[in-house]
Amino acid sequence: MQSPAQSKTRLPMPSICATSGLDPLRRHSRLFPLLAAAALASACARVPELEDRLTPDLRDAAYPALVPLEDALHPGTSAAEESKALEDTLEARDARLQARADRLRAAQP
Repeated sequence: MQSPAQSKTRLPMPSICATSGLDPLRRHSRLFPLLAAAALASACARVPELEDRLTPDLRDAAYPALVPLEDALHPGTSAAEESKALEDTLEARDARLQARADRLRAAQP
């Protein structure tokens, strides 16, 4: 609860808080054309550090062929199919190596 002395003395409100809601908007609206012009001017600037990195063969290269999005997102084989194919390949190699090792052991006196 406030004492009578506190209720009578009021501090002056800073001018930034006393402004209406539209004044800050008007103040910033003056900066918008300047910021827009600066953004447009910087977008047209040449960036030699980026442009000079391309070698002549890359600069003259054709664009890559476009691929349908469905093909890019869903490759033809799944991970399970690839895993099974790898397992089959490794088992076949293991069998070939075991047969070779048996032949070499049998050939030694």
